[in-house]
Amino acid sequence: MKNSKKNTGNTNKTRVILDLFFFILMIAVLIPQSTGIAIHEWLSFIILIPFFLHLIINWNWIASYSKNLFKKPLRKTKFDYFFNWILYIDMLLVTVSGLVISEAALPAIGIHFNINPFWTTIHNASATLFIALLGIHLALHWKWIVKTLQKLKFLSDLHHIKQITTIFRNRKTEFLILIALSIILSLAIWLLEFTSWAETITHNSTPKTAEGSKQPAIQWLIYVLPLLKVTVFLCVPAVLTRVIIYLKAKLKN
Repeated sequence: MKNSKKNTGNTNKTRVILDLFFFILMIAVLIPQSTGIAIHEWLSFIILIPFFLHLIINWNWIASYSKNLFKKPLRKTKFDYFFNWILYIDMLLVTVSGLVISEAALPAIGIHFNINPFWTTIHNASATLFIALLGIHLALHWKWIVKTLQKLKFLSDLHHIKQITTIFRNRKTEFLILIALSIILSLAIWLLEFTSWAETITHNSTPKTAEGSKQPAIQWLIYVLPLLKVTVFLCVPAVLTRVIIYLKAKLKN
């Protein structure tokens, strides 16, 4: 029993360290003005590693509720389950749209796409949506995050990140399933380009004029405004979610 609790605690520490790394990378990716397009695109590829590892670590929860979703009456469980699917699909949407409008990373390895205004629109919209969804996700799991961080001694517990190797080794089949599912859904997302909806957006898009492409007179706004956008779209949904959870708890009591 003690060993079981210890293993769970170690897994939680591994998960929170991984998630902290993912969160830091995500903030950097969401503010491309601070890194430049090339670094932004390469970081967008790298961030898929902690994202998929996060899913693998939580695979037991995913598999369990996928099998028993409609047998369990808990609304919160169903909401969490479907919300996480939305978050996962939106992450794929951001990634696929980012790939087909790549200006630096893919051209550097000899892959070139004709940049379609449809994908630029989808990339910007899905990235903004992801910020809000991430804020809600953090709010939903805030108690667990705070509790685990309070127990975490970062420097002495950093070695727990090695547990990822063991988890990955034991979850090879699940990892292949996740990759296969991601590829299938990504191909389905790519097919959106051939819909009438995509044609309408492309047709209505107009190239930027020289005047519209000018940088702001105050250069530091290039960095401050994107950071402000991320902060607002992340924090406002998170705060509203925590308020709703608090009010629901109060009404129950």
